[in-house]
Amino acid sequence: MNKVDGVLVEEAREYVSLILTHELSDNCLFHTISHTLEVLKNAEIIGRYCNIEEDELNILRIAALFHDVGYVDAYDDHEIYSAKKAKSFLQSKNVDEKIIDQIERAILSTKTPQDPEDKISKILCDADLMNLTFDDYFEQVDLMRMEWAKVGKAKLDRHQFYLNTLEFFQSHEYHSKYGKTILQPKKALTERKLKDKVLVGK
Repeated sequence: MNKVDGVLVEEAREYVSLILTHELSDNCLFHTISHTLEVLKNAEIIGRYCNIEEDELNILRIAALFHDVGYVDAYDDHEIYSAKKAKSFLQSKNVDEKIIDQIERAILSTKTPQDPEDKISKILCDADLMNLTFDDYFEQVDLMRMEWAKVGKAKLDRHQFYLNTLEFFQSHEYHSKYGKTILQPKKALTERKLKDKVLVGK
């Protein structure tokens, strides 16, 4: 049985990039290869801050790469399909089943409401929603709003969507040390801006 190393991470990056570039619906405006690579970058930042070992970091990288690949199969419950795709790929590379289980568990934990139970899962969940702290958050979230309309999830104007998003902000919490220490204060600033937009939209 094999461990996850840098070579396998690059193979996974190439594999996932091909799928998300060629098989993903044009309706997915937010959940694109760009988002996946952003989450990968976020995961590396958080993982290093949390001082995880290189082997664990590689496991985290694989989980980040595969976490949204299931969108090519289904919009709702895409995490299940993402985990299956990761398992199939990793089994083809003869990766240890315990490692595969860990990666599947991390991917499945990103489903909202998040409920990660181990270190890798907590970091992946925070990496997936690190964009709540970004300067371009409102540009990103508008892509999400349009994506929802295109896939038939919900057709909301900006005010309705911001109200919906505010509820999510208030129910969400970060899980890792980095999330609680670094991201939470930044998220609070975004939440303040969001509240202002909601008030203006009334």
